[in-house]
Amino acid sequence: MSKHILLIEDTEDLGEMIYDLLSISGYHVTWAKDGNSGIELFFKVDPDLVLTDLIMPQVNGLDITKAIRSSAKSAIPVIILTARVSAEDQALGLATGANCYLKKPCSATLLINTIKSLIDKS
Repeated sequence: MSKHILLIEDTEDLGEMIYDLLSISGYHVTWAKDGNSGIELFFKVDPDLVLTDLIMPQVNGLDITKAIRSSAKSAIPVIILTARVSAEDQALGLATGANCYLKKPCSATLLINTIKSLIDKS
């Protein structure tokens, strides 16, 4: 049974590219195109990992991470993938509870290896 990833990305082209990469790599992917939908889907689809953008209108990646960490499913790994690259942004993302903070653009190899390190340990 393949692992399930919840992708939360509001940029259509990038979302499609990541969705395709994850699918080709053998993951089952559910894609939320905004933060509100991402939080709703998190509680509906029971993912093995959440991959979220940081900067989105209304509900951002930090809000999503906080919601996950305060839920009964708080152990689900969270990766923030963002163009916000300052050390302060990275520290805030990790302090909020993200397992990893990856900077856009991110190579496909780095993304897949990071996901594998978090959910494919069996």
